[in-house]
Amino acid sequence: MCEISALEKLVTVRIIQEDAETIYSLLQTERDSIFSMGVIPYYVLFVQSCQEYMGENFLPESIKKDFKDIRNHIKAYAERFGKSQRRVLSVDDIQNKDFKNQLRFEFLKNMNIHLNLGSYWTDSGHIIGNTQQIADFLSVKSMFDPALKDKNYLICYQIGSFVASVREGLSDGLNSPTIERLEHFIKINYYYDINTNSKNKLFLRNTSKETNLFFLHLLCNMNFVKYILNPLLIDGNIWTFRVEYVVSYYTLRALERFTNYYVSNKHKCTETEELVEILKEGEKLFKTQLRNCMMHYDLNGADAITVENIDKPFYGIIENCFNGTSYENYLSALHNLSDKIIDYLEKQFDFSNVKLKKL
Repeated sequence: MCEISALEKLVTVRIIQEDAETIYSLLQTERDSIFSMGVIPYYVLFVQSCQEYMGENFLPESIKKDFKDIRNHIKAYAERFGKSQRRVLSVDDIQNKDFKNQLRFEFLKNMNIHLNLGSYWTDSGHIIGNTQQIADFLSVKSMFDPALKDKNYLICYQIGSFVASVREGLSDGLNSPTIERLEHFIKINYYYDINTNSKNKLFLRNTSKETNLFFLHLLCNMNFVKYILNPLLIDGNIWTFRVEYVVSYYTLRALERFTNYYVSNKHKCTETEELVEILKEGEKLFKTQLRNCMMHYDLNGADAITVENIDKPFYGIIENCFNGTSYENYLSALHNLSDKIIDYLEKQFDFSNVKLKKL
């Protein structure tokens, strides 16, 4: 038991080190502003999870609450669907007033001509982010607040400082892992702006605004991981695996809440039937034992480390949690589930008439 306990601690520290090296590699090369905004919640997740494991706060008091809020926002839409509806509408209302107030003349503010949601797209036409989602995740009340620039700089500075400190602190006792990259200097080139209060080419007309926004935010989260984050690193990188796991899990929980809402309100439809099948598949992958290992760094007492599997990819954690299933096979199954979730979410929209513009 002492040997296993020592292995659990060693593997925990090694995983933290590998994640820190991955994030450091991205911080060194990726300068695209949209990428930087989209990835901040997952950098913050690393910082907060490390602090949780260490049992100590290393952030200045002025920024501590911001980091806590950003981490919590990762699971924001996994609450009751009614609460999620109110949340997306609240953010939409704040952004609506924010952009309307930028119109120069008072009479223009009553004409509903402003644009209050911007969306970002890949060269191949996949939506990977939007301004309301980013504002929600980063707790931005006004895009035009002069203090916002300083706040964002402080958040990024603290992330960089924390990651650098972890790397330096662990390099004395452990050899630094090699992080294999596939791409560098990713650039997000296209955008599309709309007014959510009037007819537009992004939302379906027979669906309420709040439901359109709910699905859009979930799709952006999933697509950001698939089309922006994952292509930067080799398949199997532990940190991107963790991010895809967390994003897919909370997206699935959000869709489960959506399904429960429709069933409880006796709105049975083929869409919810399709979702039920996706949810069943997800239940097989998101077992409690592994979920605890993915949401937190501490492996002590998780019963996820064994001597016989320690040399396998991801330290044999998958084999130990899934009766011998390999890391590669599990990762493939997770990708497959993520693709099904994305396919479902994309079917909630008709993007064929969206005319993208170059940034």
